[in-house]
Amino acid sequence: MTTVVGSESTSKILENPLSKVPQPISWVQTLELGYDESSPSRTVCFSCGKEAGGDGAKLLKCSKCHIAAYCSRDCQVRDWKEGRHKLACPSYSRLETIRSDDVSEQIRNEVFGRIRFYACPYAVVKTSELGNGFLFIQSDTSLENISLTLPKDRYGRSIPKRSILMHFLTLGEYDAEVCRDDFEMAVVRKTLQELLEGYDHLREVVILLRLRCGHVSLGKATLVPDYRICQKLGQDYYADIPAGAVQLTLDDL
Repeated sequence: MTTVVGSESTSKILENPLSKVPQPISWVQTLELGYDESSPSRTVCFSCGKEAGGDGAKLLKCSKCHIAAYCSRDCQVRDWKEGRHKLACPSYSRLETIRSDDVSEQIRNEVFGRIRFYACPYAVVKTSELGNGFLFIQSDTSLENISLTLPKDRYGRSIPKRSILMHFLTLGEYDAEVCRDDFEMAVVRKTLQELLEGYDHLREVVILLRLRCGHVSLGKATLVPDYRICQKLGQDYYADIPAGAVQLTLDDL
């Protein structure tokens, strides 16, 4: 069963100023499984949605990010003045270097930063039930698309609602459920075991992230908020939830 966390609890959590403070995450292993992704053949105007090439007109490109495209100067100015591209431009600017270690790490930190007030309490309450384990965080969104401030891809097309599916697994469950279905995930098994044998569950949470594009990262993060508050939040949010995954919609956070 999958539990969807709603926007009402989101607003309560985001009232806490700690939600805006970056927290330390140590990523210890990363791999690219290189899953194929299809892409549209033509770019559309980021403002009005007009497709390139329909009337022979060439789209204009943003001079800052070199990604956002427009069918006219008016559309470009409108998109900037209304704040949509002004807000999102920096996230498009880093797409060409997204596979670099620094940029991909920055994106992973941003993603976990947005969900940590759900993820850490969930890990604490599940650890008390099941013993040592880790958060297996998956998304049907690619590293590139999950990195963007707005849900619009590099071609100007809307990205389906971006969500995270969060499981808590023990090492035995990882072997039986994950590695059995995807043998490539066994590559991180040794490092995962070492993390689970050495982490402090009162202060840390082990994370395994897998995205649609085949980007996989393993690491551990500091519990935020602290263990005592995570216990309370975990009881409030997850005590009555049956076993299964928790789904978080990133575009609502």
